[in-house]
Amino acid sequence: MSREFWNRDSLYQEVWATPMAKLAKKYGISDVGLAKICRKLAIPVPGRGYWAKQEAGQKVEPLPLPVLKEEIRLPIPVPQPPAPKLSDFATQPELALLEQLEGVDGEVALKRGDLSHPLIIQARAVLGKARADDRKILWAHESYLDIRVSKERLDRALRIMAGIISIVEDAGFRISVETRDRKHVTVAKLYGEEIRFGLVEKIDRIELSAPPKGGVLERVLTFAGKPVALEPSGRLSITVWSYYGSDRKKWTDGKSSLEQQLSKIVAGLMRLALADRADTERRAAQERERRRIAEEEARVERLVRAEESKVRALVEAAADWSHAEQIRALVSATREAAIRNGESVESGSRLADWITWAERQADRMDPLSESPPSILDGMAEPEPSNSSDTGYGYREPDPPFRFPKPIWRMK
Repeated sequence: MSREFWNRDSLYQEVWATPMAKLAKKYGISDVGLAKICRKLAIPVPGRGYWAKQEAGQKVEPLPLPVLKEEIRLPIPVPQPPAPKLSDFATQPELALLEQLEGVDGEVALKRGDLSHPLIIQARAVLGKARADDRKILWAHESYLDIRVSKERLDRALRIMAGIISIVEDAGFRISVETRDRKHVTVAKLYGEEIRFGLVEKIDRIELSAPPKGGVLERVLTFAGKPVALEPSGRLSITVWSYYGSDRKKWTDGKSSLEQQLSKIVAGLMRLALADRADTERRAAQERERRRIAEEEARVERLVRAEESKVRALVEAAADWSHAEQIRALVSATREAAIRNGESVESGSRLADWITWAERQADRMDPLSESPPSILDGMAEPEPSNSSDTGYGYREPDPPFRFPKPIWRMK
C-alpha cells in the first residue's frame, strides 16, 4: 500500500480554519502530534486567543506560510483503529460481576482472606526460612506464590495474597503456582486464560555520604559515581507480567493501600483475562478464515487443473481426429491412384495389406471409432501430469483426463 504525504498548503489552510484539537481527530492523531507535524513542515499555527477573537467577531489575519528552500515530504500517519470496549467482548453476567467487585471495599474482602489456604501456608513455610538477596528481598528455590518482599513485609504480603485468592475463588476461578521454563510463577486462571502476577516490594536507592565501613573486599554499590544502598521501601504492588516478562499492569500503594484496592485488583485481572480471551478468539477466527481461504484456493486450483486437463484432452482428441481423417484421405487417394495405374488392391496383395493396416491406424487415432488392438498399446510412455499439493512439499499426481473411445460414449 502506497503512503500518502501531507500537502503543506492544504494543511496550512486547515490549521487556520479549524481548531487544532478538532482537526487532529479528523486524521486520527492527537493535537500534540498534529502540532509536531506542523513544526516539521514549518507551518505557523494560531496562537493563544486566536479562536476566542474569531468568535468575538474580531478580524485576525493568519500568519503567512513561509517559503521552503526545499520540499519536505512527510508521510501521513495511518490512524490506529480504536481499542475495543469491554462491552464488545464480555457477556452481561461477566460485566455484572466486574461491576459488583469494583463496588466492594477492599478491606472487607481482605477480612475474608484465608491464611490457612494451602498456597499461603506453603509460601509462609518457604519464605519463613528463605534468605535475603543484596536488596534484602526474600527468595528461595522452592515453589511458592510469587511474593518478592523483605522479611518485615512478609506477613502483610501474605494477608494481601490471601485476600486476592479468596476473591478469585469466590468468583469461581482459581490461582495456582506452576513451573514454567524452570521458574515458579503464580497464575490466575480466569475465563480460560492465564494471568501471571505477583506481589513486589519497591526498592529505594539511597545515596550515601561515604562508602560503608568494612573490609577491603566489601562490595560497594555506586550510581553515577556515588555510593548508594538499596533498601526495601515498604511500598507494595501487585504486578501483572506479560508472556515475555515485562510489566503489563500494576497496582501500587498510594493514596489507597493495596488492601483497599483488593476487589478492584481482582476485577482488573478479570478485565485482562477477558481481553486476552477476545484476542484469542480473534486470532482463532483469523486462523479459521486463513484456512478457509487456503482450502478454497486449493479447491479452485484443483478445478482449474482438472479443466486444463480436459481442455488438453479435447485438443489432443481434435488433433487425433484430424490425423485420422488425413490418414483415411491418404488411404483413399492411394487406392484410387493404384487403380488408375492398374495395380491390384485385391485382398492378399501387398497394397491391400498396407491399406488395411493404415485404416486400422486411423481407427486407433480416431476418438470416434473403436480402437483395434496394436503392439504399440503396451509401449506407450506415461503422460506428464499435474500434481496436487498434500503438504510437507509432497504433491500427489493428478490422473490426466482421457476421453473414452468412441467419444460419444461420454456421460
